[in-house]
Amino acid sequence: MDEVSADIARHPPQLPGAGRVNAPPEGVSATNSGDLVLPAAGGKISVNFRTDPPPLQSVRTKHILAGMAKAPNQTFIARQLNLAPGTVSRALRQEPGIKPETRERVLKLAQQLGYTLRRRSKNGGEAAACYLGVLVQAPESNWTHTRYLVGLSEAAAAMNVTLIVHHVSFQDCLSILHADRQPPAMRDGRVKGICLVHRWPEDVAKRLSEQFAAVSVVHFYPDTGIDLIDMDHRSGMNLLAEHLYALGHRRIGYFGYCGEISWSRARYAGYVEAMTRLGLRLNPAWTVDLTAESFDQHVVAAEVGSQAAALMHQGVTAWMAANEWSGQALTEIARQAGLRVPEDISITGFDSSDTQPRTFIELTSVGVSLSLIGAAALQRLNHRLTNPSEPRRNILFDVSLVEGKSTAPVNPRLKSLPG
Repeated sequence: MDEVSADIARHPPQLPGAGRVNAPPEGVSATNSGDLVLPAAGGKISVNFRTDPPPLQSVRTKHILAGMAKAPNQTFIARQLNLAPGTVSRALRQEPGIKPETRERVLKLAQQLGYTLRRRSKNGGEAAACYLGVLVQAPESNWTHTRYLVGLSEAAAAMNVTLIVHHVSFQDCLSILHADRQPPAMRDGRVKGICLVHRWPEDVAKRLSEQFAAVSVVHFYPDTGIDLIDMDHRSGMNLLAEHLYALGHRRIGYFGYCGEISWSRARYAGYVEAMTRLGLRLNPAWTVDLTAESFDQHVVAAEVGSQAAALMHQGVTAWMAANEWSGQALTEIARQAGLRVPEDISITGFDSSDTQPRTFIELTSVGVSLSLIGAAALQRLNHRLTNPSEPRRNILFDVSLVEGKSTAPVNPRLKSLPG
């Protein structure tokens, strides 16, 4: 080793941001892309999103910073993006009325510049940071909606909020009610509100809502006052049904009804409405049930696969699956039954933002920005803290059709159902 190399080895150069609190907290790893990899079920993450910004990589941003004499402000950001200062202010505060693409541009540049929005208390000083809990229920290996955290973190940075993220499996949900199993900030009373992500047992959700201000992402709890932030399942199923109808399909089944899961019920209700609105035959036999365990563990029982395959051979030419995973599973059922997708059978999914592996085919589906849902959940929770007696609200985000490769015009050679 030459002298220069030896000196570098003894005294490695310090990159911007090295040694700062940007590094993932203990128990959390990060991929090369910067995505957090959550710990095993029951593990805890304490994420403070008011840390220093990551090292700047953009040449344009470095050029901007080089010409700055003081810390960036909203006017500076507005000038760089050719926007009105008021637009920048509303985007940073996650207020409504801003186009998603505009908000993303503002947030991205603000993060690159190291800008932090500080909220002011009534006496003019900076308001103390608020701790909010994000309780995620899902098997860690199956949790694919991490973009909820993107929206939650962006909103947290703008609201001077520290998020305490806690992840458990469905079997361990009861543990969150015991103080010795709660995150420390939740146990000692610093956490004032919680955001429930995915399906929690009804009794656990109700008891939590009696102790904390609470909102839910995705799952609806009818016997509680928990606000719901979700996508519009009804309009999504109508969009998919209209798409299949335009392709000539008249015998359309529903795969994945589960009475325990609110979004499956809601999507089935949308399926029933769409079929009757389009004047199509609604046959209960064309609905194939799945259990909650099937969705949690991503397993389809053999008898369920046989039921769906038999209906395909009897003339059900199109299927609306409850979500992306069940749509992929149905594609495999069709393949094993000797049928082609989409030449013989058309299949739609739901929620194209789900990052499930596209094992067989890219499904025609509907999608919505999960980061916007995450941000809206935190805004609603913050509002709920100051308005605890306000009636419950269900906030639904509109979805749009995403055409994949799993739908095609009806194949006239398929055998029709009798009668």
